[in-house]
This record gives sequence, structure tokens and C-alpha cells, in this order.
Amino acid sequence: MLERTGWDGEKTGTAPIRVLHYMGTNFGMTGVETFILQLSAAQKRTGLVPSIAMDLNNREEVRTIAAEHGIEVHDLCVRESAAGGLPGKFAKAWSRVRRTQTLWQLLQRSHLIHIHAVGISGIDGFIASGLSRTTALVVTHHATLGWFAAHRNLLSDLTFWIEKRLASRVIMPYATAISELVSHGISAQRAKVIPFCVDETLFSGLAREPAPGELTLVMSARMFQGKGHFELLAALAELSPQYPRLRAEFVGDGPERPKIEAAIDRLNLRNVVKCMGRVDHREVPAIMRKSHVVVLPSYMEGEMFPLCLMEGMALGLPAIGARWSGIPEIIVDGETGIIVEPRDDIGLARAIERFLTEPTFYARARRNSLARFRSRYSATVVARTYSEQYEAALRERSSPDV
Repeated sequence: MLERTGWDGEKTGTAPIRVLHYMGTNFGMTGVETFILQLSAAQKRTGLVPSIAMDLNNREEVRTIAAEHGIEVHDLCVRESAAGGLPGKFAKAWSRVRRTQTLWQLLQRSHLIHIHAVGISGIDGFIASGLSRTTALVVTHHATLGWFAAHRNLLSDLTFWIEKRLASRVIMPYATAISELVSHGISAQRAKVIPFCVDETLFSGLAREPAPGELTLVMSARMFQGKGHFELLAALAELSPQYPRLRAEFVGDGPERPKIEAAIDRLNLRNVVKCMGRVDHREVPAIMRKSHVVVLPSYMEGEMFPLCLMEGMALGLPAIGARWSGIPEIIVDGETGIIVEPRDDIGLARAIERFLTEPTFYARARRNSLARFRSRYSATVVARTYSEQYEAALRERSSPDV
């Protein structure tokens, strides 16, 4: 392990890496927060000392789950009342100054800041890192530049300019996305592909195998436009008369739920589809263990490398997903599951039917899915890969030639 220097400049031997995870944006509890929590839990098990800094407004669940793993969380929410009645733009600027100051203070007892950027974001973390003399900077992007293009402004361009100069490592979960970053000026030597991950200690055990003619699908996704709920309902409407033991469970909530519920009634699928609404993430494994196939026919703008598919794979579920964003890099078509075209409810129906009618294919996909998860997407495997990059970043940071 790399020898490190303490906050007072003294050598600290081979002390564990203290990493501060920071996410500057707040969209509530999403896959990004889930990923940070699962990665942090695995890092804790493998000997690192992770902590988390973010605005906990509308996502107090982060603190609760982190506490179960002994992970410290710092709430960066700056209440409006604390802004002293400043006008909007001044209040935002004041908030950024406060956040930057807090992050800089936290970095005095951290070796490394790991920024989780949705598109191009986190300028507070970048500035705090630049002000710190002891911390390395690693960035994981949770959205592509193509998706973020419509949201770019002077501040995001400044953030990206700083990132190009300060980041020791820039991470994307799949190759096409990292190539896009490199084409926009990120150093190819510092750009790395590391997939997202799922905590195998939470998603443990194996889902039950289906009886002949039985198949339960699970779709764990927020109910947003483009996630593929309506295409899945159309496929189920076609198949359910012929396969009376076909079922589906929808886990998640969102603005499209009223339309989805109406479509279930219109298609006479109330006895086929169960909408469970928002579920605590710690309860998802038990739901998936009662299912047989995980499904995500998403074509949503901003979709990237969905955790729900890997969560199912961790339990031995084959997967069905759309040829969209990073999904084809998670599912190996014909080996661990089936890839369908976006918005193709007929192709989706045929994929589901194949699992119903070809038990040997289902069994093979089940084995392959579990093996692929364990070798690539388990939190322990991914945490170790990140640790290697952290060590390299810290070595470069301490080298007088860099």
C-alpha cells in the first residue's frame, strides 16, 4: 500500500485511504445515491475509510443506510433561512461558497475526493480539491455529455475546464461513454472504464427457479417517460391469454404512475401486474428473489448503466433490456439474457416467450448471468478496481514530476 502523508506533513505509513464521496446535484434518491452507498459499503469492508457529502434534503435514506455500515455522512444542505433573505442569484452564490468551504474543511482529513457528476457538475468539489494540497481527485460521470448538452452553460463549461486540468482519474461505466469524454478533451491516459456495481451482501442468495409455464418478471424502475413500462404492458397483454401463469411486478413510483395504472386497467392486466410503488431499497432483494427475469426496456433520455439489471443478475436472474445506452454492455445477448430494440413491444413479447418456452435456455442464461455479475459487477470487485485507481492517483499526486 502506498505510503501517505498526514495533514501536518508527517509520514503516516500505510494508513487506509480516506475517500470523500461528493455529489453536488440533488434529484432525490436515484441510482447514483444507491451506487455511492453500495460502493462505500464495499470499500469499508476492503479496508478503506469512505465518507459521503451531499445535500440530504429529500434523501435522508442515505444517512440511514450509511449508518448501518458505519459510514459518516455530511449534510451539505444550506437552508433558505440561513441565506439571510438574499436574492436568488446571491443566495445560490453564497450557498456555493459555504459548500466549498465545508468540503475544503472535510478534505483536510481525507486523502482523496471522489466526485460523482451528473453530466458536468460539482464545481464546489473541484474548487475545494484545487485549494487542497493533499488530496487527489477522481471523477465518476453518471450521465453522458450528449445527454447533458442541452443543460450546458458557462458554469458547467468552467467546471469541465477545471476537471480536465485537475482530475487524476475520470471514470465512465462503459467504453462508448468514456470515448465521448476523451473526444471532448479528457486525457486518454486518465480516462478509465469501471462499471457501476451492486452490493452482493445485500443482493445475496438465489432467486427461485420457475415451474413449467410459470414466469414472473420484475421491473424495478422509477415511473418516468421512456422507461418502457407501456411497452412491457403491451407485451404482457399479448402473452397473458396464452400463458396464464405469467406475472409482472413493478417496483417504483413516479409521475407516469397514473397513466401506467390506467393502462393496466385498460388492457385488463390487473390480475397479471402488481404495482408496488416506492419500496425501500433494502427490501428489493426479497422481491427479486421471488421473480424469475429482470426487465428494463428503457429508452429514457439520460439512462446510462442501470443498477436494477445487475441487481437481478446478482440473484441469478436472466435479464431483458433495450439496445440503449450502456444496457448492451450489461446483458450479453443470447448468453445472460436478451437485448430488444427500443419501443419494440412485439420483440419484447418474443423475448419473454422464449424464457417461457425454452427451459434449457433459461437455465443457461441464469448460470451465465450470475457468473457475469460475480466477475464484473459485484461491489467488492468494483471497489478493488477503484482502490487501484485511487492508489495510482495518490502516487501521481505525491510525485514531484507530475
